[in-house]
Amino acid sequence: MPSKFECFQDGCNFMVRADSDDEVVHLVQEHAQFTHDLTLDDETIAAEIEHG
Repeated sequence: MPSKFECFQDGCNFMVRADSDDEVVHLVQEHAQFTHDLTLDDETIAAEIEHG
């Protein structure tokens, strides 16, 4: 089942969909670091992943 994450920062349209939660976590961490200068841990991201 595909995993999906949408950025929660105001005005950001980033959304990622992938086959695994691990891939989503990796891509979101890269996005957060390079776009928003934020460091997010795996658990924070995993809690916001949608499935389906």
